[in-house]
Amino acid sequence: MSEEQAAGSQDMVVGQIEYASPLDSIAIFQPLPAKLKAQLESKLSPRSLRAGEQLFSEGDVGDAMYLVLSGRVSVFVSDKSLGLTHELAQLGSGQAFGEMALITGEARSASVRALDDTELLALSRDIFGRLVAAVPQVALTIAAVLARRLDQHNQAQGIEFGSLRGRAFDPNMLDLVPLHVIQRHRMVPLSAENNVVTVATPNPGNRLGVDDVHRVLRGMDLRLLAVSQQDFDAFVAQQVEPLARKGRQVASVPRNYEALAHKLVYHPTEADEDKSAQASARDVVQMLSAIVVEAIDLGASDIHIEPERNRIAVRYRVDGRLRHRGGTIPVGVHKALVTRIKVLSSLDISERRLPQDGRISVDLGNKSYDLRVASLNTKYGEKVTLRILDSTQLGHDLGSLVLADKVAKVVRQFFYHPNGLVLVTGPTGSGKTTTLYAAIKERHNPELSICTVEDPIEYDVPGISQVQVNEAIGLGFADVMRAFLRQDPNIILVGETRDTLTAKMACNAALTGHLVLSSFHTNDTVSAIIRLREMEVEPFVLSEALVGVVNQRLIRRICPSCRRQTAYSDLILQNLKADGVEIAPGSTLWTGAGCQHCNGDGFKGRVGVFEVLAVNQSVREAIARGASASEIERAAAGAFVPLASFASFLLREGLTVPSEVLRILSRA
Repeated sequence: MSEEQAAGSQDMVVGQIEYASPLDSIAIFQPLPAKLKAQLESKLSPRSLRAGEQLFSEGDVGDAMYLVLSGRVSVFVSDKSLGLTHELAQLGSGQAFGEMALITGEARSASVRALDDTELLALSRDIFGRLVAAVPQVALTIAAVLARRLDQHNQAQGIEFGSLRGRAFDPNMLDLVPLHVIQRHRMVPLSAENNVVTVATPNPGNRLGVDDVHRVLRGMDLRLLAVSQQDFDAFVAQQVEPLARKGRQVASVPRNYEALAHKLVYHPTEADEDKSAQASARDVVQMLSAIVVEAIDLGASDIHIEPERNRIAVRYRVDGRLRHRGGTIPVGVHKALVTRIKVLSSLDISERRLPQDGRISVDLGNKSYDLRVASLNTKYGEKVTLRILDSTQLGHDLGSLVLADKVAKVVRQFFYHPNGLVLVTGPTGSGKTTTLYAAIKERHNPELSICTVEDPIEYDVPGISQVQVNEAIGLGFADVMRAFLRQDPNIILVGETRDTLTAKMACNAALTGHLVLSSFHTNDTVSAIIRLREMEVEPFVLSEALVGVVNQRLIRRICPSCRRQTAYSDLILQNLKADGVEIAPGSTLWTGAGCQHCNGDGFKGRVGVFEVLAVNQSVREAIARGASASEIERAAAGAFVPLASFASFLLREGLTVPSEVLRILSRA
């Protein structure tokens, strides 16, 4: 056959769309007529890479796409600052990459390196542009392919496009996804149906937000609805935020704290009196007193005085949550305010670089308070935090803290053992110290010698020996405990078991006739046992010394003045069940409507949630043989109260709401 005949035959085959082109494997070119694909193929440039050779890097100009004829390439991204490389994909024969760069011309979002000796065909953006200019139908065909690809991707990700106009917001969603999560991730759950929650967002690609919302909505599938920024903002402002504030706008009786400030009486030391002239400006004195009086009146546990660029922010921690104080304080009075606090707490007013700790004693009415002061230098000046310690909290007994009678009985038995180790665990701010002091109060009598070692001493208790740790002079927990054992104590309270030496001494003291009480930072009761073993406490010593472990959390309590029955959605009950909280169908649950007594919050005070592990013989044997956490938990059957079970009791008794329970339980 002559060359002319061969060419004619080739044209005939092309005309019959039987030509097999390498471009057939590339999605955006598949719909093109065979003749156009043949023309494009004639413009492809061959490229060879040796194994290990890099084709292009992140940030390079997107000037071509590539088709792999043979060999393999790796597509990867890297973080030069951390020296990390993450492979996105490996591509082989018949696969293509770089299509989006070909169309957009934007910088490469990943790097490509040959894994083997590799043969490629490259289509430059210049050639592609000329083709589109000559045959505009090519652009429309490719646009249709890309649109279908995007639609398929969105369907695979559960994403739809729509509007929020005319949609209603299910108020029950706020019990599962708090307003601050909605605002932070700009994702609002609209409704739930058949175990699927519809979530509207202007940014469906926010994987962090999707993961966070999915974590909160445990066990539920998400269906993303992509909406415009304006649509989202209007919906949240008009429907979500008003519901979040509903029943929370009851104004309390206005209090003039500046007028009440003169009732606050400080008790400075003699050294303070010599410095008082340095911080006695009347407005500063009045301002600090007003802040302290307001915090006490609100029942705050902490005061945060934080310098910012243009103002001083004052926040109170009330029922575990921070809230801003009304009004503004100019930056100009910051130094004078901090100096006033330092004078009253016997701190060095000339030292502004290093952190300092001190105390202030105050009287307000017939009550005395201790303010624990901590200063820290920040970008805009010293931040000062004041922890408010109310001595009247020592009036709590174990029964008023552990509200389930049967559980309280078990916990009380721990603290009435003649000897042994009792651990109270939980995160910072979970009320561990309050529980330990409640136990000390119950046991306190003239026939017992009680010693405490703390950092710092939180409450002054007459009749017991309290020692403050001072690491600067070599007086740590273990040093004080060693001294205690020569003082013939019955009960030793260790403020915190921080290190191996303290842990071993606590166990040894428990085995030699002393009752040792200590706080410990773990997330559950069984983890405390594992952690002590990791701190090199011998299993056989721990098994003989340990009496029981109490793990606790604090959650907000429904205000008794505005408590009312309510019905929660099946979705909330499903989430509770997923966390082990069993609520029988038809059970009566409660909420707070908001009133003057709770300042419109619907909550007043906090209540403890407890997990209790009693060390019985089977648990003792499991600990001694070095059993795993799951084995210890199985051995504790009948002597173990899970956190979720106690939370179920609080819900049934109308003491709290599901959102508070879900907040403190583990989420998957």
